[in-house]
Amino acid sequence: MKNNSLAMVATISLVLSLASIISYIDPAVCAGSTTEGFVTCEQAAQQHIWGFWGFMTFGIVTLVVGTIRNRILSKRR
Repeated sequence: MKNNSLAMVATISLVLSLASIISYIDPAVCAGSTTEGFVTCEQAAQQHIWGFWGFMTFGIVTLVVGTIRNRILSKRR
């Protein structure tokens, strides 16, 4: 069996993107925190959205680049 670290990193990234969207906090139904120094509901929602897109983009790009690289290397052999 071949060790493919790039595919493992991409898979973990895609799972993290799904986890970040599952744990999304809707600011419309969030009981806001009045204590200063804590993250507001809107900020938490934005962080989850940015995390989702960041992890999803990284995972997809990593899988595509890895697939292209493996096809190029297999043609050379």
